[in-house]
Amino acid sequence: MAGKFNTVVVGGGCLGIATAISLAARLRKQGKDPSSICLIDKFVLAGGLTARHSGIVRSANADAGAAKLAKAASEMWLNIENIWDVELEPERCGAIWIAKKDAQGTNEKWDILEKNLIKDKIRFSKITIDEARDLTPDFVQLNEDEVFYYEPDALQYDPADVRRALYEGVRRSNITLMEKTEVIGFRKNTNGLISNVITNKEVLSCDHVVNAAGAWAPSIFAKLSISVPVSVEPVYVVNWLTSLADKKVDMPIIADYVNRAYFRSWRDGEIHMHQPRKRAIQQTSSAFAENPLGLLGADFLNDPSNQALGYSQTRIYEDISKKRFSNVQQTVFSSGFRSYFDITPDLKFILGPDTKVKNLFHCLGSGQAFKFAPAFGEMMAEFVLEPGRLSELGKNFSISRFEGGFMEQFWNRVTGQNYTLETENASL
Repeated sequence: MAGKFNTVVVGGGCLGIATAISLAARLRKQGKDPSSICLIDKFVLAGGLTARHSGIVRSANADAGAAKLAKAASEMWLNIENIWDVELEPERCGAIWIAKKDAQGTNEKWDILEKNLIKDKIRFSKITIDEARDLTPDFVQLNEDEVFYYEPDALQYDPADVRRALYEGVRRSNITLMEKTEVIGFRKNTNGLISNVITNKEVLSCDHVVNAAGAWAPSIFAKLSISVPVSVEPVYVVNWLTSLADKKVDMPIIADYVNRAYFRSWRDGEIHMHQPRKRAIQQTSSAFAENPLGLLGADFLNDPSNQALGYSQTRIYEDISKKRFSNVQQTVFSSGFRSYFDITPDLKFILGPDTKVKNLFHCLGSGQAFKFAPAFGEMMAEFVLEPGRLSELGKNFSISRFEGGFMEQFWNRVTGQNYTLETENASL
């Protein structure tokens, strides 16, 4: 083990792993020791929210900055062998996006999104219902009062394959891996920089620290008097069995914004579904009002009692599925669980250097870590070692935006005099 680490990455999820691999690769190119990158996880590598994602990679995003990063990440996923030194093949399935028609027979918000994405060279185009039917299996029910958009470059992965690849990438990179290791404190030098990361096993000396701890971040970095505004929002995942006697049919990802659900094909003929993040500010605020992470850390995420899926939620998902799929009219529940999105008050990432501790860098995915992983990993390597194109994009998501009166304004929008239906709609 290195006597002094170049960088200690706190958090062994997909963002922490991607960061560690990209840092190690850059050090190797500079003729330096890649084992001076240390990756710490409190439990096991890729064992938190990274173990529960749906394996979907897409570029369409309402936020222009996020869309640019998503496009960069999608291109990196197709070149992942040259970035992570692992072989990982996606299903190039594409995605159908479905929304409700407005009174004019279209959907103005989605038409604007289409124009903005095309401007950023993201392939996302409106298609007719007949074109949508040609792209989807017969059992997908499409309706005349809906509008359809097609994203041909959307990908999907088997999350189990991804987790194995992440482990292999860490091994091949010669990164120093410390699993089942808890960060219990930090030491700073006379310049106010982190000089040591104190763990339950040993004290690590380092030049830089990356916070990729996701939902665990608030409790870890409170030890430095840093407020990381991240909380969690539950998301429910269900897999429905279909008949193996039916002909196997390839299906695009279905982003159903009429019924607020994502669907994708899963192993052994299953249909996998989950819902997107809630975007109304009232719903977002509830996660911060209770402030569970400030009290408990995020250990409740891995408590089995908090992962169980209730009967009522299963029935709600069953009703949603029946509206879109004719072949689940008599559903067979295969498996399901509760996962979580890690979210910020404005539902955007926290990326780049901390404003108080200059050798601390943040990399939190705000609920979309998986699809952005290779781009965020390269971005963090740029922030830590050498600025570049991705770190320039990342500046738009600095933690500095939460300073000043941000949170006061946030709560005023929820409960104060400025709260109106207009501000609620603006958050959608």
